[in-house]
Amino acid sequence: MGFSTSGATAILLIGVLVAVSVAYPTLQAAQDLRQDAIEDRNDRALETHNTAIDDVEATVDDGELTVTARNDGSTSLSAADTTLLVDGTIPADRELEVDGEPDRELWLPEEELTITVDESDLSGDPERIKLVTERGVAITEAV
Repeated sequence: MGFSTSGATAILLIGVLVAVSVAYPTLQAAQDLRQDAIEDRNDRALETHNTAIDDVEATVDDGELTVTARNDGSTSLSAADTTLLVDGTIPADRELEVDGEPDRELWLPEEELTITVDESDLSGDPERIKLVTERGVAITEAV
């Protein structure tokens, strides 16, 4: 074995070391991003599991549809991000109250959300409503 074989082996070894030193940080960063995404997914799944709405009542009185629901879960919800569907359509205008306080954003556990929709935003007498939280938990009730 001459010097050329030893030199070629040394050059290849240095090339492999340089390639690994360049690739390792990139792979480590990708693994960290993947791990963060898995943790975020698990956090969202836990929040969804801990979200519940109950005691939904819908009444039509004096040309207004009033929907009340109680946050029965252990997570706080956004009243503004809670969607009301009336016979499959989203009313254009609605008024929100959380525990009797108008325009309050945070819907805490054991509090009641009241959504009022004027009859002009409805297409006839509503037959059913669906309430959907920001985490995708939904409940459907007949009016």
